[in-house]
Amino acid sequence: MDENLVKILNVEFTSSEVSAYLACLELGKATVIQIAKKAGLKRTTVYNIVETLLEKGLLSKFEDQRGQKFLAESPEKLIAIFQKKEEELSKILPNLLAITNAGDSDIKPEVKFYQGKEGIIAAYEDTLTSCQKGDEILSFASAVDAYNFSDYLDGYVKRRTEKGIFMKVIARNCKETLYYKARDKRSLRHIKIMSANELAISIEKNIYKDKVALMNFRGIPFGVIIRSPQIAKSEKEIFESIWKRLPN
Repeated sequence: MDENLVKILNVEFTSSEVSAYLACLELGKATVIQIAKKAGLKRTTVYNIVETLLEKGLLSKFEDQRGQKFLAESPEKLIAIFQKKEEELSKILPNLLAITNAGDSDIKPEVKFYQGKEGIIAAYEDTLTSCQKGDEILSFASAVDAYNFSDYLDGYVKRRTEKGIFMKVIARNCKETLYYKARDKRSLRHIKIMSANELAISIEKNIYKDKVALMNFRGIPFGVIIRSPQIAKSEKEIFESIWKRLPN
């Protein structure tokens, strides 16, 4: 028996129904006993199957002097059955999409939370593993907090630079920001400055690829990585809108 044929028919019919129908196609007019023997099924099982196939329009029933016999309808009847199912599926598809758990798809965000200083490091490290040479990280940064975390960040900046990952940073005006900005060229980075009143932030936000990473340095440190093309795209547009208005 053709395995591909059986797989296709199994979409709509059970394996026993497929076996019985194919047996009928080969036998022509046949009794339940003949169908059962040909299909390798129990006679009691075939009685129920032929009733189901009759309801689905794949068998015809005849009476003669020797009792009931069944004849398979043309395989072309299968096309009509599958077309009807396709139409029915098309009607309910919007409802199925509405309740879909998107999993790792673009619809539902994937959120990872990391606690402690290790959590901040995990968020930073993800920018390096997710990005390749020529990629860009957009960042709203708190230079004061970054400066206090320099025991890790100095090495991070070096590895990011070696990988050829450019960084555009918006940071508030303070001595720490000016310290980092003076090192922009060698750090493969461009910092633009906003006044402290305009950008009073304490959480760093990095936008890269289809992700947004948040690093909280104060209180209980933590890192959060959100993977969502929609969110990342929106955050990039917000960043670029502000970036364009700032002087170099």
